[in-house]
Amino acid sequence: MASKKDSKVFPLPDVLRDLALLRVAEIKLANIMPTSAQTPSSSQNTELDFDLERSYQFAKEARAAIRLRNAGKVENEAARLETVRSSLEEFVKGIEGGRE
Repeated sequence: MASKKDSKVFPLPDVLRDLALLRVAEIKLANIMPTSAQTPSSSQNTELDFDLERSYQFAKEARAAIRLRNAGKVENEAARLETVRSSLEEFVKGIEGGRE
């Protein structure tokens, strides 16, 4: 979210002038605002909420993955797995050599 310092506030004289123009033109704000028929239905809102929640979850998991990568934990685990893999390969070679 933008801080108050970053947000742009509408100048009061301009807002008052715009409202005065609407009044003179006899335009009712209720007529130009979307009606309930124009707003998304509750099923669409539910779908949007679900998509939004999935987006937040993805961002959370992505941040966690980036933190792991930046902490070097992935490289440490990769090195440990490589050591285990090498040990298992030597073990398998030893077993296969014993059969011959």
